[in-house]
Amino acid sequence: MKEGVKDVCIPDLIKLLDILGDNGNLRNEEQVAIIQASTVLSLAEKWIQQIEGTEAALHQKMMDLEIEMEMFCKQKGYLEEELDYRKQALDQAYMQIQELEATLYNALQQDKVIKYGEPLNELQKDELRMAVEKLRRQMLRKSREYDCQILQERMELLHQAHQRIRDLEDKTEIQRRQIKDLEEKVTTNV
Repeated sequence: MKEGVKDVCIPDLIKLLDILGDNGNLRNEEQVAIIQASTVLSLAEKWIQQIEGTEAALHQKMMDLEIEMEMFCKQKGYLEEELDYRKQALDQAYMQIQELEATLYNALQQDKVIKYGEPLNELQKDELRMAVEKLRRQMLRKSREYDCQILQERMELLHQAHQRIRDLEDKTEIQRRQIKDLEEKVTTNV
């Protein structure tokens, strides 16, 4: 409490004014002044109750917004972890493709019989190498397209989460200012 400021119980003041108003020795102007003072105090009490209700609602809204912001931060962390996992999975798949290509190429180099007991001639080997290379490029392209699509979707979700967090922070700041204004009004009117 500030120096020189005193808590006042408005209902007690109204009772005192009522007791004073019941005094039969008062002049008409004094009776009118007491009635006006009672009316002002009643209105002030209602106004303070409204401010307190609004302040409580704003505090609750701020708490709700902070909880929502925490949830979005957790979701953001989850999305970033998933993006890292997808990148690792893509790198691992690429390494496995390279290992499979090497295994197939080595098998062909050892002149193993592939078709009807006949070894592959150079033309067959070249055709097989071209087919493997074409298949590898197709698989890589499809894998990259799929991963790019997923990455793009995740980035959009991450962008939306960042935007939502900024919006929530703006709302929180506005509500803090409103609470501060209300507290200043209550302090100046008491």
